[in-house]
Amino acid sequence: MNAHRAAFIVMVAALLVAPAVVYPVFLGDNSTFIQNDPIALSSNGTDLLTQSLFVNDAWRASNRLTVNLGLRWDKTHGEDAANQLVSNANAFSPRLGVVFDPKGDGKWSLSGSFGRYVSALSSAIVENSPAGNPASYQWLYQGPSINADANGALVTPDVALRQLFDWFNANGGTGRTPLSADVPGVNLQVADSMKSPSSYEYATGVSRAYSRGSVRVDYVFRDYKDFYIRQTDLTTGKVTDSLGRTFDVNVIKNAEGDDLKRRYQGGTVSATYRAHANIETGVSYTLSRLWGNVDGENAASGPITTTIFSYPEYREFEWNLPDGNLFGDQRHRARVWGVFRVPMAEAAGRVDLGLLFGAASGVPYGLNTNPGVAAGQIDPRPYVANPGYASPLGSSSTIDYFFFPRDQYRTEAQYRTDFSMNYSYKILGTADVFFHGEVLNVFNQFQLCGCGGTVFNNGGGSDIRTIGNSVLTASNTATLQAFNPFTETPVENVNYRLATNFGQATNRFAYTSPRTFRFNIGVRF
Repeated sequence: MNAHRAAFIVMVAALLVAPAVVYPVFLGDNSTFIQNDPIALSSNGTDLLTQSLFVNDAWRASNRLTVNLGLRWDKTHGEDAANQLVSNANAFSPRLGVVFDPKGDGKWSLSGSFGRYVSALSSAIVENSPAGNPASYQWLYQGPSINADANGALVTPDVALRQLFDWFNANGGTGRTPLSADVPGVNLQVADSMKSPSSYEYATGVSRAYSRGSVRVDYVFRDYKDFYIRQTDLTTGKVTDSLGRTFDVNVIKNAEGDDLKRRYQGGTVSATYRAHANIETGVSYTLSRLWGNVDGENAASGPITTTIFSYPEYREFEWNLPDGNLFGDQRHRARVWGVFRVPMAEAAGRVDLGLLFGAASGVPYGLNTNPGVAAGQIDPRPYVANPGYASPLGSSSTIDYFFFPRDQYRTEAQYRTDFSMNYSYKILGTADVFFHGEVLNVFNQFQLCGCGGTVFNNGGGSDIRTIGNSVLTASNTATLQAFNPFTETPVENVNYRLATNFGQATNRFAYTSPRTFRFNIGVRF
C-alpha cells in the first residue's frame, strides 16, 4: 500500500483551542490512534433476489364458521458486490385464521390466527465483501508527544501531522502490525446460508356488534427468530492477509438456539359509537409488553448484528446482554377520537371535523445508542487470559456493561390533541376539489419523550438519541476506576456515573412537537 496516497484518520485524546488555531495533542502514551480505511476492490453491485409464491384460500364451512388458509414460500439468492454467494435460503410461512359466529347473526365474532412472517434480507448486514467496502486498520501512535505542554511551544496542525506521519512511516507505516483490523472478505466474512429474520404470531379476539357501534377485544403474541449475529471464537479460526498479518475471523450469520430472545404480547380494547347520523366516536386502549435480551435494530442503522458471541470468553449474558424490557416497550397506549360532519346543503360541499387525543406511557432509554443508559463501556481484557486470539475484542477495546435494569429509566409519557378539517366540493360531476387541514398539538403540551419531529414527521415514536443517556466509566473518564466484571460489583461514582446531561434534551426533538398547522389542497378524480 502506498501510504502517502492513502486516506487516514487520526484520533486524539485532547485538543488545545486558541483564538485562531486548534492545536491537536498527539501523545505517545497509547491514547492517539492512526486509522486507515482503504477500499481494496471496486463494487460489482449487490444482488439480492427474492422469489415468492403465495397461495391463499377462504373456506366458508357454514354461516357460522369461516377458515382462511395461506402458505407463502420465499426463495432468496444473494450475491455480494464481489459476486460471492451470501444466501441461498428458502422459508415457508404458513397462515391460518378462523372466525366463528356463535349464532350466525353477525353480532358476535370469535377469531383466532397463527402465522409466520419473514422479513427481507438486509443488504447492510450481508454486504461485507471487500468490493466497495472499506477495511479499517488502527495503529497506536507511540512516537514523541506533540503539543503535550499547553504552556510550551505549540506547532500548528499541519506541522503536527507531518511529525506524526514521519514517525509512522519511519516505523513501518501501513506494513506495521495494526492494533486492530476489520477487513471485509478477509477476517470479516458472511455465512453463505444467511436467512431473513422471522417472527411467529399468535392472535385471538372477540367482538360484539351493536346497532350503533361495536366493541372488540384482541390479544397478540409474537416470538422473533433468526437474529443477525457476529461470531468470533476459537472455532471460527484465523486468517492471514497478503502482508502476513494474522487476524481473528468474524462470521456474520443467524443465531442458533434460544439464547437470544425478543417477544411481544399485547391486549387491545376498542369501541366505536355513532351517537348521531353526523357524529361518530371511538376509543382504543392497548396494554403491551416487549421483552427479551436483544433489540436486533436501532434508530440509526435499522437491523444490526448482536455481538454476544464475539469473543465470548470476555462476556457474560448477565451483564453484557441481560433479559429485561426492551427499548420499544411502551406499556400503555390510548386513543380517543370523534368525527363531526357539519350539516349543510349537498350543493355547498361536505365538511368533516375531527378531534384525536392520544396518550402513551414512556419507553426505556434502552441501548438504542451506544452506549445507552442501561449500559456503559468497559474493557474486560485485563481480567481474561487470552485463550488464543490474535487480537481479543478485535477493533473494539470496550464492550457493553449493563449497570441497571434495561427499563430503570424511561421517557416521560406522551400526550397530544390534534384537530383536522376536510372539505370537498364536487366539480364536473365526478371530480372533487378538496382541502385538508390539521392542527397538531392543539394545546401546545410538551413532554420529554424523544417523540418530536419535523413538520413532515410529527413524532409519535421515541428517538432516544435526542436525550442524554450516557454512562461514564474508566474507559472514557480518568477519574473513575476500572473493575473486574466477572468478580466485582461496580459502585456508582467509583466505577461509573451518569453523564452530566443525563436525562436532558440534546436537541428540540426531545420534546413533543409544538403546535403545528399544515394543510394540502388538490383535485381528486
